[in-house]
Amino acid sequence: MSPTQRSLADLRARGYIARTVEYWHAYSKHRIDLWGFDLAAAKPGEFLLVQVTTGTNHAARRSKLAGLDSTPVLKQTPIKLLIHSWAKRGKGKVKRWELREERLA
Repeated sequence: MSPTQRSLADLRARGYIARTVEYWHAYSKHRIDLWGFDLAAAKPGEFLLVQVTTGTNHAARRSKLAGLDSTPVLKQTPIKLLIHSWAKRGKGKVKRWELREERLA
């Protein structure tokens, strides 16, 4: 299961309707996303945009979002901007996928 699939499942379990808002552009051979985010999710009174990554890339994604022209504009809206990073954590042989969720200020 990819980090994006994990985040979709997590958001849906929390009562959000959630969709991927990125796609593969075959001609340019890279992903196109919505203002730098991979997922959009909503439930009554709340709308989220989520950047999804692995645990080791969390800081890089924060830096990426900070450098986008869209981020300052989005921060002035009621939309919550989140970074979801997934990493396997645990002791010994028992390791589980854990979500780190950070809201951009």
